[in-house]
Amino acid sequence: MGVYTPLILAFLELTFVTVAILLLHSLKHAIGEAAFYLSLGMFLVFGQIVSSAGLMIDPGIADLQVNMGSAVLLAPYMTALLVVYILDGTLAAQRLIQGFAALVFGYFYLAYITATQCSSGEYGAADAETLRYIGRIFLQGRRVVVASCAAQALDLFVVPILFQFFTNTRARLFLCVAGTLVFAQVIDTFTFHLITTWGTDVDWAQALRTTYLARAAAMVWLAVLTTFYLRLSNVHRGPSRRPLDIVVAFFGGYGQAQQLRKHIREWEGRYQVVVEHSSDLILILDRDGRVLNANQAAVDVLGYEENRLRGFYLPGVVTLPSGEVCPWIELWGRIHPPPSRTAATVVPQEWTAPTPDGKSVLLDVRVSGAVLHGEPVALVMARDVTERRRLEGERRRLEEQLIHTQRLEAVGLLAGGVAHDFNNLLHTIVGSAERLGRQAGMTEQQRALLGNISTAADRASALTSQLLGFARKGKYQIERLNVADLLARVKALFEPVAEAPLHFRVLTAPTPMFINGDSTQLQQVLLNILLNARDALAGTETPSPKVVLRAEPGSDRLPGWSLRPDKKTRPDQTVCIRIKDNGPGIPEAIRTRIFEPFFTTKETGKGTGMGLAMAYGCITNHGGWIHVETQQGRGTEFFIFLPRVA
Repeated sequence: MGVYTPLILAFLELTFVTVAILLLHSLKHAIGEAAFYLSLGMFLVFGQIVSSAGLMIDPGIADLQVNMGSAVLLAPYMTALLVVYILDGTLAAQRLIQGFAALVFGYFYLAYITATQCSSGEYGAADAETLRYIGRIFLQGRRVVVASCAAQALDLFVVPILFQFFTNTRARLFLCVAGTLVFAQVIDTFTFHLITTWGTDVDWAQALRTTYLARAAAMVWLAVLTTFYLRLSNVHRGPSRRPLDIVVAFFGGYGQAQQLRKHIREWEGRYQVVVEHSSDLILILDRDGRVLNANQAAVDVLGYEENRLRGFYLPGVVTLPSGEVCPWIELWGRIHPPPSRTAATVVPQEWTAPTPDGKSVLLDVRVSGAVLHGEPVALVMARDVTERRRLEGERRRLEEQLIHTQRLEAVGLLAGGVAHDFNNLLHTIVGSAERLGRQAGMTEQQRALLGNISTAADRASALTSQLLGFARKGKYQIERLNVADLLARVKALFEPVAEAPLHFRVLTAPTPMFINGDSTQLQQVLLNILLNARDALAGTETPSPKVVLRAEPGSDRLPGWSLRPDKKTRPDQTVCIRIKDNGPGIPEAIRTRIFEPFFTTKETGKGTGMGLAMAYGCITNHGGWIHVETQQGRGTEFFIFLPRVA
């Protein structure tokens, strides 16, 4: 075996121990802090045993000896202390040294008991030499443990002070780490050898010279490994401060730190209560859009169990209201942009998410960037606004309905006044024409002109009657009507004008239904709507044109029920007459105007635009209301609600 082989093995062992400690520290959040501290304690105990045995590597080089315990197994403890102090803070370093003190006390006590029992003969072994050797190790270990405890307790103050000193000089991170470890090792080694050689014949200065070179080399290598790990952890050095402030904070601020930790735990519990009982959805997503954490509201709305929701790819499920896939990459770039761009504080979004019952919910979303355990994340806060948007839509629809009704009311008042005055003028015209017709000596041409005047006056009179019906000023003959008989009379009027291949059906519920109304006016209302349905089907290429006239008791499940003027009206107090066709439907822009007087889509001379206007006024005057449902390419259906009587 070569001279340098033991040194190479010691170097590999030192590297393994250090890398293992750093790796366990990086995994603290995944495996828990206990695994890290237990593993660190294992290396400490094993290092104490090796140091107690006095195991040395002597390659035969002058003034070069390697103490396996202090240089290989205990030196990484100093690295761990520095890493914990830099990355986890002073309080974590305090907990580390407290655990170390408890561990050393336990080891020291057990070592003393074991050494005493070995010397008293209470233990047996394979041979006496083994028993004496174990006793010597633990007897020697008592002094070594005391020395090691004193040296490494001193490191608790020396390492932070030296690191803060080098940090204040604004030196590079490697120089700060290397300088801290090397100079701390001087004090550590001096203290250790001073205690272990005190009262003995060993020259502690010589022992210090022969072992320090190896420990200094080990510290430089540990500085390389530690700096590399800190770079990977994106360490940020804090502001400049006095080095001794750490010592003051250690002694004077410990009680405050404990009180702060207590408050933090209390606030953590309060925040947990707020988050878990919030009605808003709160989720934390990683760079890929996968859920890291979610509160109970998100679990309930999305319908996944909490263990299934974690790791779930959320952008693959939610969509924009337009149906497009959620642009997660673009969204992530806005909350975590490159250094050259400014990050958006909060990005508003609207998402549609499926629910377990097959429906979907509309979410008002706010996405913001955050950092969790040193990694960028997205904080998603969403609110279920499905019901609110539905109510807003309902409110807009009712507002539009109210405006439409008010407009029709205004037009009705105007039409009623104009029709009344115009009707008086027509009476004068008709009377004058009749007196001229009774005069003798009129030629045939003059009598033909008077006939044209009378015909036009009659048509104008019929038009004014429709206007007065729309304006609720018509004269009605109210009587008790059987709805089935009313539909039968309408059928007899419509069938002769229903051109083939139009298929016309009349359906009446078997339950007797009676209303109070003017039979002639109601027949005219239904006939006008049926004629409009016939004309709509005549201008299309519908394979089998069909019109259905039906009557049934009122129901709150029927379209248009919410438009009832008196909200106290019950379904059993109404009768609904429905007229449905399978024509082309009514475009939305036209649907809102179909009840306006003189509005028509027919050619000039083929319609006055008063049919539906008269129907609206007549039904309203009978204490009912009218509603239309239409869909382009699927047909149109009118719902006429009238008060039902016994």
